Amino acid sequence: MMHHVRLLVVSLLGVCVFFVFSHTNAFAAAVSANTIRVSPALTNLQLDPGETHKTLSIDVTNLTGKTLLIQLDALDFGALNETGAVSFYGSKYKPSTNPHSLEGAISFPDAAIVLTPHQTKRVTVDINNVNKLAPGGHYGAVIFSPADSILPGTRTNVSIRSSVASLVFLATAGGGTHAIRLLPFTVGSLRFSLPVTNYLTFRNQGNTQTTPRAQLTLYDPGGHIIGTTVVNPGSGLILPGTSRLFETTLPFRHNLYAQSGMYRLKLQYKDANASTFTVVNKRFLYLNLRVVIPAAAVLVAILVVLIKYGKTLLRKILHFIIRYPRRLRMGTGHHSDHSNKA
Repeated sequence: MMHHVRLLVVSLLGVCVFFVFSHTNAFAAAVSANTIRVSPALTNLQLDPGETHKTLSIDVTNLTGKTLLIQLDALDFGALNETGAVSFYGSKYKPSTNPHSLEGAISFPDAAIVLTPHQTKRVTVDINNVNKLAPGGHYGAVIFSPADSILPGTRTNVSIRSSVASLVFLATAGGGTHAIRLLPFTVGSLRFSLPVTNYLTFRNQGNTQTTPRAQLTLYDPGGHIIGTTVVNPGSGLILPGTSRLFETTLPFRHNLYAQSGMYRLKLQYKDANASTFTVVNKRFLYLNLRVVIPAAAVLVAILVVLIKYGKTLLRKILHFIIRYPRRLRMGTGHHSDHSNKA
């Protein structure tokens, strides 16, 4: 049955898998399948010096009108991709090869519990020998697999339904390292639209899961802030040795006639344990085509006129320049004669 459960939970409900890196508070919102609800969906644990054991509690609720048998298991997981989703390791996985494994340290007073219709029970989860864990971060999942209850006189070949996971993150008391690196991102040196949506990828180079903190700000050619936003407002985690992509949107009013010129995109970032921010500036030339194209059209029209009628206009202008002072002197002379006669 253990191998059956292991293979099954690889395809856990999307909400359970995706939720893990979206929120990192110790009492994250519950997750549920069609049959059970589990709360919290995620727990963060920080070990104190000298601790050898850690205990946490998870509430499980039967959402159906039937009595259910809930089987308990523990599995390690890793990052599935850069979106924050996770995947559970298969049957050939060996926890001893994973320095961040938590699967072998998790145990339960009972391997299964029975829930009557709409009943909620609190399950105790023990994490043992935490003082023997490798320094840094560890993470694993408590798996709840519901089945129709095995009652006297019923068949024993029960059917397993969709499993639900409650994820556990633990950091040792010492030896943990925190370091994130921003992977290259570009905004281009010449743009015809302002960078409203930006994609930032951070890599965790430490040995402990961490939360990147960042702020993105856009400045206009005059140095005024026209938009700023917090990156990773949901406090998403990055597992050690993995990268995560964050999509962020700058909330500024769209101006059809925004000023063309040199703009600056400023990013400040750090991991949650750092005291100072790393600053990255990206400068680019923005050309507002709604303004540039009409202006260019006017210039082109002027050039066409000059090319086509340039010689004629030039002769008329020179003729006027030459004759105007002469007319002006003649007008002055006539005025003097009239004065003398008077």
